Amino acid sequence: MIDESEVEAAVAYLRDTARKYGQARGHAEYCDNNLRRVKSLQMVSRQGGVGEREAAAYASEEYKDAMEAHENAVAEYETIKAYREAAVCKIEVWRSQSSARKQGVNL
Repeated sequence: MIDESEVEAAVAYLRDTARKYGQARGHAEYCDNNLRRVKSLQMVSRQGGVGEREAAAYASEEYKDAMEAHENAVAEYETIKAYREAAVCKIEVWRSQSSARKQGVNL
């Protein structure tokens, strides 16, 4: 059974992490777009055919760094998202339990 203090904590968590969640999503989006930017900058700075320049861009340290930043940003965003979804689930379970209790159903 979930008690009201757990629900209050879940609601507080959702409220308190709203800004961090938004920032994490924004950062993940930025990192995703930055991958394309880094690839483009690397391709422009290379000589050869399109395929050769693209391969060199993907192999560059700058692109590797951008990929790692993207991975970390997405991991942070998805972790926060998962914890927030768990808090919402806890609230929903509590609502169901409360509704059942009001109807005289023992859980």
